Amino acid sequence: MYAKFSVILISLIATIGWAQPPENLKKHTKISNAHQTQLVLPNIIVVDSQNHEHRLLNLLQDQVAIVNFVFTSCTTICPVLSMTMQAIEKQLQNQLGKGVILISISVDPTRDTPEKLRIYAEKLGAGQHWYWLTGRLSEINQVLKAFGIPVGRPEDHPPVILVGNTNSDHWLRWVGIPSPETIIDAIDVVARENL
Repeated sequence: MYAKFSVILISLIATIGWAQPPENLKKHTKISNAHQTQLVLPNIIVVDSQNHEHRLLNLLQDQVAIVNFVFTSCTTICPVLSMTMQAIEKQLQNQLGKGVILISISVDPTRDTPEKLRIYAEKLGAGQHWYWLTGRLSEINQVLKAFGIPVGRPEDHPPVILVGNTNSDHWLRWVGIPSPETIIDAIDVVARENL
């Protein structure tokens, strides 16, 4: 029964989106259902699925980043978000690592160790330019708050994808699950804005 409800819920979310964005994100862009936002990201240390440490802002510098939020034990919306990122990765193979990166940030850092993220990423066939990030709870909570993701029970997080970069502080945000093509179109918009 629960599994059937989850499938119906995921289908509904994919069709109509999750929820209206907060008031401060209601500035519409030319990209379908995207909202412009500015972020103040902390330059904290995060750990990737290969157990390498990165300063968050160093990782994002000079990159157009596609960012989502998941946790490895999720059985509802996270697999859909991950499949969306997987489709984006396949379509962007020639651009990844050349000014475009994918980032998945765990909303459950106490359980999502680098090893668990590595196993999860390997199941998806994630390449080297798709970073799976975790870290200390207090620092990941700072990152989540900066991206506008509620901190609390992992299963309560909304499906959110952002495209942007720290150089121009031009970010597009979707609450819901946009199509891979919509995200890819947004990369070009963000890149033009960054010139």
